[in-house]
Amino acid sequence: APAPAPAPAPAPAPAPAPGPVSLCRQVEPRVAPKGLVVRADASKTSAVRGGIPANGQVTLVPNYQLVKDKNGEDRNWVEISGPVAGFIAAGNLIMCK
Repeated sequence: APAPAPAPAPAPAPAPAPGPVSLCRQVEPRVAPKGLVVRADASKTSAVRGGIPANGQVTLVPNYQLVKDKNGEDRNWVEISGPVAGFIAAGNLIMCK
């Protein structure tokens, strides 16, 4: 009897889609023990919109990018959507635990 045809190799499984990028960040208490000020723009001279306590959690805007300080200071900002919409200094954040 003829040998059965070899089964076709299974198609490689598609790589798992990356999970949703976590937009949660936490204020690092060692570098910002008093928390962070949320500002209307990427500048420490712009209007204050609110504050985030040390260890407080924020939500970054989707597709967030670091924004250079508008006054040319050596600081990057990142835009957040909550708990208050605005900008906070990016160097004081860690991934949420």
